[in-house]
Amino acid sequence: MSSLALSSRRADVHTISLIGLAHGTSHFFHLLLPPLFPVFTHSFGLSWAQLGLLVSVFYGVSGVGQALAGFVVDRHGARPALLAAMACFALASVTAGTAQGYAGLVLAAALAGLGNAPFHPADFTILNQRVSPARLGHAFSVHGISGNLGWSLSPVFALLVMQATGHWRWVYAGTAMVALTVMAVLWWQRAAIEDHPVSHPSRASEPARTFDFLRLPSVWLCFSFFFFTTAALAGIQNFAGPALARIHEVDASQTALVVTGYMLCGALG
Repeated sequence: MSSLALSSRRADVHTISLIGLAHGTSHFFHLLLPPLFPVFTHSFGLSWAQLGLLVSVFYGVSGVGQALAGFVVDRHGARPALLAAMACFALASVTAGTAQGYAGLVLAAALAGLGNAPFHPADFTILNQRVSPARLGHAFSVHGISGNLGWSLSPVFALLVMQATGHWRWVYAGTAMVALTVMAVLWWQRAAIEDHPVSHPSRASEPARTFDFLRLPSVWLCFSFFFFTTAALAGIQNFAGPALARIHEVDASQTALVVTGYMLCGALG
């Protein structure tokens, strides 16, 4: 392998690794609140319907945010969007850890959803701009696997911190540190995830062309596919552990690793 090819490979691996780390972190924060749902029912006297609404707030903010994030990434760049997302995750952690009731948890869910919004447009923008075409397939595979690994680590992290500290609020001190650490790594290695914002000429008909993609049937078919698969996956992620704990009459901590096993098998598949 020539020195030029070796340099290109190293650069690709560097970028893919950083984006994988960022994407895995975003999925880690999908489960910022759900692993502690059983605790919230006792600490704040919340019903499962109220806890379900927290999931709806997260995905609602994230969904609307993703629809808008592509335009933000095109205009201002993907790298600043990723750094801002990590800041939102850290703020969501602090909000959850200091929550005195349901309102605080709702705010934490909204902040986590806002942090999650930019990842797919930002990640794919950087990968498409910086990774060699021959390695894009590998890049997208790593991107997907890192998401599953992030999902699988979140319940384990919450369980270990609770067992070590004896109080659920310390879990969110830990997740805040995770977000700030990843943010620091991305800033330190920022040259490897630099992208170039898209410059569009100003034309009177620009708004019409901007939303022309909504006329494509393939867009709505893909939207429907991801909508229903996400709804099913969210049910498993957020409520499989508590449901199994009630069905089999065991402590919820014993079923906390159900999501971890599910996601690890998903990554293996």
